[in-house]
Amino acid sequence: MIFIQVYGILGNPLEHSLSPLLQNETYKENNIQASFQKFEVEDDGLKNFMMQLKSSREGGLIVTIPYKEKVLPYIDELDLTAKNTGVVNIIQAVNGKLIGYNFDGQAWLAGLLQEFSLSNLNGLKILLIGFGGVAKSIYFELLQFEDVEIDITNRTVNKVKNTIDMPNVRVLSYEEAEQQTVKYDIIIQTTPIGMWPHTDAMPLNIIQLKENAIVSDVIYNPQYTAFLKQAKNLGARIQNGMTMLVMQNHKAIKMWFQKDVNYKQMENLTRK
Repeated sequence: MIFIQVYGILGNPLEHSLSPLLQNETYKENNIQASFQKFEVEDDGLKNFMMQLKSSREGGLIVTIPYKEKVLPYIDELDLTAKNTGVVNIIQAVNGKLIGYNFDGQAWLAGLLQEFSLSNLNGLKILLIGFGGVAKSIYFELLQFEDVEIDITNRTVNKVKNTIDMPNVRVLSYEEAEQQTVKYDIIIQTTPIGMWPHTDAMPLNIIQLKENAIVSDVIYNPQYTAFLKQAKNLGARIQNGMTMLVMQNHKAIKMWFQKDVNYKQMENLTRK
């Protein structure tokens, strides 16, 4: 099978992904002649799928768990963020070439600044929970701010320590992080823990929070994870992953079709 034109989301599982809704409805509203599909590919089928994509005349993919790093061997060119993080979340297929981009961190940061009317994160103390594909992208964006202090907590501490060598970054176990949640201005939850259908699960327990702290979870299904609910009960300002999702899809459409579609219209689709 050879694709002529292919647009879609690559991942597994994809049952509850909202990207197809956002993309296809936006195509209709803006007269974009394309169809956005789900590609729920198994590991042993990834190579064949990527080769088919490369042979297409044109196309694009949003890449999600578990393929953000696994697609790298099939990419011909990487943007700076994808190169520095080793993570790809958007692919563009052009004339037999695959170009990989990473907008996870940019989308998260833009959403945070917009939602809480912030101009920057200078001087803030930040806890990053997890160090997978999304976390690496967010970490890369955080490094632009002056005097920011970043703590990273992960299930496998040594894995992070072997990756990070920065004077303003500490790596903590989950147990260590739980005892220090009161010190952080922003806590960012980037793991799949708490995602549907395991909605009662939490990566760690929040014991106490700083006054006016922001707690962000990149998960958007459920809308409010158990982790965010606990944070809200402790007085935090909270943010889920919906804004990040919409911004990523908006960016993908602009790149693939050279159309600057209405962001608010896309945002409204998530409320239907």
